[in-house]
Amino acid sequence: MKTTVERVDDTTVKLSVSVEAARVDAAIDEAARELAAQVKIPGFRPGRVPRRVLESRLGRDAVLQEAVRDALPVFYTEALETTDLAVVSAPEFDVATFADGQDAEFTATVEVRPDFEVPDYAGLEVEFPEWEVTDEELAEQLDALRERFADVETVSRPARPGDLALLTLRGEWNGKAIDEVTQEDTLYEVTDPAVSDRAMDRELVGASAGAILRFRDTLAADFGPELSGREVNFTLILKEVKVKKLPELDDDFALTASEYDTIAELRDDVRRNLSRQKRAYARQALRGRVVEAVTDQVEVALPNALVHAEEHFRVDRIAQQAQAYGLDVEQYAQALGTTAEELIEQQRGEARTTVKAQLVVDRIGRDLGIGIAQEDLGEEIARQAARLGRPPEELAQLMTSTQERLSALVTDAFRRKTIDALVAAVTVTGGPPAGDEDLAAPDDAPAPAPRGAGPAAATPAAPPAEPDAPTADQAVEDATAVSLDSGTAEEAHAEEAPAAEPAPVEAADPAPADATGERGAAGS
Repeated sequence: MKTTVERVDDTTVKLSVSVEAARVDAAIDEAARELAAQVKIPGFRPGRVPRRVLESRLGRDAVLQEAVRDALPVFYTEALETTDLAVVSAPEFDVATFADGQDAEFTATVEVRPDFEVPDYAGLEVEFPEWEVTDEELAEQLDALRERFADVETVSRPARPGDLALLTLRGEWNGKAIDEVTQEDTLYEVTDPAVSDRAMDRELVGASAGAILRFRDTLAADFGPELSGREVNFTLILKEVKVKKLPELDDDFALTASEYDTIAELRDDVRRNLSRQKRAYARQALRGRVVEAVTDQVEVALPNALVHAEEHFRVDRIAQQAQAYGLDVEQYAQALGTTAEELIEQQRGEARTTVKAQLVVDRIGRDLGIGIAQEDLGEEIARQAARLGRPPEELAQLMTSTQERLSALVTDAFRRKTIDALVAAVTVTGGPPAGDEDLAAPDDAPAPAPRGAGPAAATPAAPPAEPDAPTADQAVEDATAVSLDSGTAEEAHAEEAPAAEPAPVEAADPAPADATGERGAAGS
C-alpha cells in the first residue's frame, strides 16, 4: 500500500491511496462469498454459488460494489495509520480503480485538527472576577429569609404592587371554560404593570376587595402549543387584599429563623455562606476568563465538521429544553424574548467560540504533556456526582458504559487539568488576599437552617417561570462536561469518523478533538 497526503487547506487533506492487486482480488473474492451466502439461487446451496453464476444473476458491478463497501474503510484506516493526521471528520471517498487484477486507486478527503502557534499565555494578566459580598447582597439575602417568615395581614385599602391578592380566576375562549387558567382562592403577588406588562396586574392595581374584574389577555407560551397565543376572556373576583409583614431583624428573628441566638451571629453566618458561594462562582468564572483570554491571542482555522457537530448539539439541546416546557422551539424563543432564527443563530456563533477554545486547550494540554491516570477519572466522576447530587458509583457505571462516554470522560479530565495549568501559569490580578481563609464550598451552600417551623410566608400563585436564557459566556463555559449527555457532538463524531482513535486511560493525548469535552467546567 502506498499513501500520499495533499494539503487542501488549513483543515482539509486528501489522501491518495494505492492498494496491491492481490489484496483487491482477495477483497472481491470475500465479497462474492458473502453475497453467495445471502442469495438464494435454484440448484445451489447457500454459500455454494460459484462466482460466475453469482455475477450472471446479480451483475459484476454488484459484487464490486459490495467489495468496495467492505474493503475501502479497511484500506483507508490502514493508510491513515501511516500518517500523523488527527482526523475529525468522516472521509469522502473517490474511487478511481477497483477491479480484478489491478491495483486499487482511491482518494479520501477528510478534515483534520488544524495546526497553529500557541500564544505566550504565561505573560497574560487576567482579572479575578468579583468575589466580595456587598452590603446590598447581604441585605437581599436577609430580606429573602425574612420573606420566608413573614406574616400576612388583610388590609382595606386598594391593591398596590407588592401586595398579595386573594382571588378567584376564570378564563373562557369561544365561550368555553379553560381549566388550565382556573384558580380558586389563590394568593397572587401583584407586580408593577410597568414591569410585568400583564393585563391582570393592570386591573388589580387600584382595585379593592369585592371587585369583579374582566379583561382580555393572550396566553403565554408557558401554556403549551394548544393554548399559547389564544386571546382569552378573564373574570377575576378580588376577595381580599393582603400585605406581608416582614419580621424585624433582631435577636428574636435570629432565634426563630436559625440556630443562632443573636442577629449578629445570623448576619455573620449568612455573609459566610454568601462568601463561600460567591468565591466558588468566581473561581469557576476565572477559568472561563483564562480560557477566553488565551484563545483571544490566536487565530485558529475551524474544521467545519466540528462546528457543525457543535451547532447540531446546541440546537438539539434547545429543542429538548423547549420540549421540557411543552413548547416548540419558536414558542420557547418567544418566551426568551427572541425568535427561533435569532436563537439558533446565537447558538451557531457560540459553537464557533466553543470549538476554538477546545482546540486551543487541547493543543496546550498536549504540549504540556498532560496525562490522565485512573485517579483523575475518579476525581472527575466524584466532581460531577457532587455537582449533580447523584451517587458516584451510579455515575461511574454510566460514564464508562460505552467507549464514547469513556472517551468523553477522559477528555473532561484532560481539559480540566489543562485549564488548571493555564490558571496557574497566567498572572491573576485581584481576588482574595493571599493566606485568606479558604472558604471553598459547593456551589449551592445552604441557607441557615430554620430552628422551627415558624409562620410560613404566603406563596403567591404565578404563571410558570420562563425558561432560562443562555448565559452570556455559555460558549466559553462549554469549551471546558459532556460525559453524561447522550447524543453529544462528541458521540456524533465518534460514529461518523471511523478512524477517530479512542483515548486510553493512560494516554497523555486526550480523546480526538471532536469531543465536546469539559462542558460547563468554566462556570458550572
